[in-house]
Amino acid sequence: MKVYRKAQAMIANNKANSGQRGTKPIWAGLDLRLDPYALPQKISYDRAAPQLSEEARGKQIEFTLNTKGAVMKCDLNCGLPISMSLPNRAFMGVAARAYENEDGSNTVTLELLHHDADLSVPLCVSNAVEDAAADWHSWSKRLGLPMLLVDEQGNATKIKDHAGVAALTPKPRRRRRSLMPNRPNFMRRRKMGIVGPVERLHAREIIART
Repeated sequence: MKVYRKAQAMIANNKANSGQRGTKPIWAGLDLRLDPYALPQKISYDRAAPQLSEEARGKQIEFTLNTKGAVMKCDLNCGLPISMSLPNRAFMGVAARAYENEDGSNTVTLELLHHDADLSVPLCVSNAVEDAAADWHSWSKRLGLPMLLVDEQGNATKIKDHAGVAALTPKPRRRRRSLMPNRPNFMRRRKMGIVGPVERLHAREIIART
C-alpha cells in the first residue's frame, strides 16, 4: 500500500508538470488496460504515425506478452512478415507517462520501455491515476523490471526496482580500503596499537602447603 501511494503521487506530480510537451506514443488513444496476472495476452495497434511513410501506415503491429517477455510481429514495408522475441531483460523497465489532452483531460500510459520506440509494449491507457499507479507497481513486480518515470523531455528516471526499493545514490563508505590494504577483516574494527616499553611484573608465588 505504501508503494502504491508513492506511485500515485509521482504520476500526479509528473502529470502536473508535463503539459503537452512530452513525446506521446501513437497508441496513447487506445482504450487499453492489460491484466498483469492474466498472461499471456495479445495487443495490436495501427502504426498510423505522421512520421511514417504512406506504405507503413495502416499496418498492424502485434505483441504477445507473457511472464518471460514479449513476441513482436509485424510486416515490413516490402510486405515481408517479421517476428522478434524480446525477453524481459531487453526492456529498460515499466515506464509511466502523463499527458494533458487538448480538452483539458489527463491521460496516463504504461509501457514496457525499449530503446527502440517501435519495440515498446503498451500496457495501459487510463484517465484514472489510481488505476495506473496500481498497474505500474503490479507490472514491475510481475515481470521483475524497475519502475520508470518519463518526463516531458522523454528522459526515463528509475524510481524503484521490482522489489519496491527506492533507487537512491549510495552514501560513501566510512573506511577507505586503500588505507588498510594488509589488515584482515576481523582486525579492521580494532584501533591501531601504540609501540612502547613493555612493563614486566615480578612477584613471588605463594602456595598453601598442608
